[in-house]
Amino acid sequence: MKWKRPLFIAHRWAGIVLCAFFVLWFVSGIFMMYVEFPQLTRGERLAALPALDFSTARLSPAQALATLRAGDFGTVGTPSRNLANEVANPAAAVGEVGGIRLAMLLGRPQYIVQPRGSAQPRAVFADDGRLLPTVDADTALKIAGDFARRAFAGRAVSPQLVETVQTDQWSVSSGLNAHRPLHRIALDDADGTELYVSSSTGEVVRDSRRQERLLNYAAAVTHWLYPTVIRRYPEAWAWMVDILSGAGAALAVSGIWIGLLRWKRRPKPGKSSIPYRGLMRWHHITGLAFGLFALTWVFSGLLSMNPGKINPPRSPTAAQRLVYSGKALTPGDFAVPSFVGVDAIEAELMHYDSRPYYLVTLRDGRTQLRPADGGAGPPAATAEAMLMRAAQLMPHAHLSSARVMERYDDYYFARHPENASKPLPVIRVEFDDAEHTWFHLNPASGQIIERSTRVNRVYRWLYNGLHSFDLLWLWERRPLWDIVVITFSLGGIALSLIGFVAGVKRLRIDLGLAPRSRYRHSFDPRRG
Repeated sequence: MKWKRPLFIAHRWAGIVLCAFFVLWFVSGIFMMYVEFPQLTRGERLAALPALDFSTARLSPAQALATLRAGDFGTVGTPSRNLANEVANPAAAVGEVGGIRLAMLLGRPQYIVQPRGSAQPRAVFADDGRLLPTVDADTALKIAGDFARRAFAGRAVSPQLVETVQTDQWSVSSGLNAHRPLHRIALDDADGTELYVSSSTGEVVRDSRRQERLLNYAAAVTHWLYPTVIRRYPEAWAWMVDILSGAGAALAVSGIWIGLLRWKRRPKPGKSSIPYRGLMRWHHITGLAFGLFALTWVFSGLLSMNPGKINPPRSPTAAQRLVYSGKALTPGDFAVPSFVGVDAIEAELMHYDSRPYYLVTLRDGRTQLRPADGGAGPPAATAEAMLMRAAQLMPHAHLSSARVMERYDDYYFARHPENASKPLPVIRVEFDDAEHTWFHLNPASGQIIERSTRVNRVYRWLYNGLHSFDLLWLWERRPLWDIVVITFSLGGIALSLIGFVAGVKRLRIDLGLAPRSRYRHSFDPRRG
């Protein structure tokens, strides 16, 4: 058939380039199983933060917000403004606020105000109402030293400024955009630890160690195509990944197709079912054995980019959040905080049932709701209370199922539960609407953790299931998960590496750099 030859040629020449990427992706994927990209984990952060001490606080959250111009978090409010009126009418002072946290900075209490969207957070000192200016290098050194003394107690450290950067290899993540520029500070310790300090809030937002930096060049930097020179242009990087992974999926499909076409179901006596020899024979064998895995892996890698935004956001709507909060964030409901002690590390302003609460984070990572209006008694947010209101999340749909989960399952689990991204116990409520919507609710905080539709759950299998083998049954039986993933990855490496070498050899023949007769039988698709 006339279409076969173009198919073979396209697969052969595209494979030289794409198989090189496949080898890099499979090898770096094995590294990534054991080497994570540098990050400041929740445990590291909580261990190094000072306990909240608002004994010197003089300003309420609403008064602190009144020092910020409504809707403009880049400037301080003018002294002539009527602050009393703005406190009485918090909406005038709040602007578009996404949240307010209580924290400590160099021994002083502060409010960290997070605007909605991607704008930079700003900090206001609670003791005198001054707006934290852009954090300079000298202040960042003091913050890093204070952080290191608690995080690395007993270890000799000597903080030194390396540079102030917008982006470098270990701070390319978009989650740090609100904190740029970043002060990169080396601690001059045995582990080669470096800290990144936010210029907007003074918080330490990332750390890295010499060993994980070195290993990540073979892990995430290679796997995600993350060199800084590319990643600093996010749109171009996204296009590159989409094109390479899409072309890789097409290459895998064509390879499986050719492999099946060339397989001799009824070979002649004395002939093999595989019409190749040498490298091409092994490429055919590994393709039949691991080609489908290579296809699903590169296809799921493409899905990691969420092409066309086909995987909808999992965050609840504002109206759904109001089912439990009862009202939008209203700083005027909060008095001057009185946190003094060693248990509370951070606190966030929130409402439950229209009542103001602090969502307090303790040193061990647990969270608690504490009334912010001086009230006492048990927290209003309980599993029973949240279940009673669950039907209001989607008033036009029928609540088909509601239960408290004490254990993870395939649709709600965390590889690292200590990071508290998926707390337990959790409430799952399911609706019978057209999208088959589910909600996961946190009875410890009275908040909605996530919302998911049938599309989200199917996407979870197509991406996480195929790409990382995220099956709870398999993950809970490590090292079985490691054995399965490494086995398939080694098969993918063999398939891709053999294809690359065979393709290069054929290219050398066509360029006249090697004799054609030497490899004729290995590459001639008409043999067999």
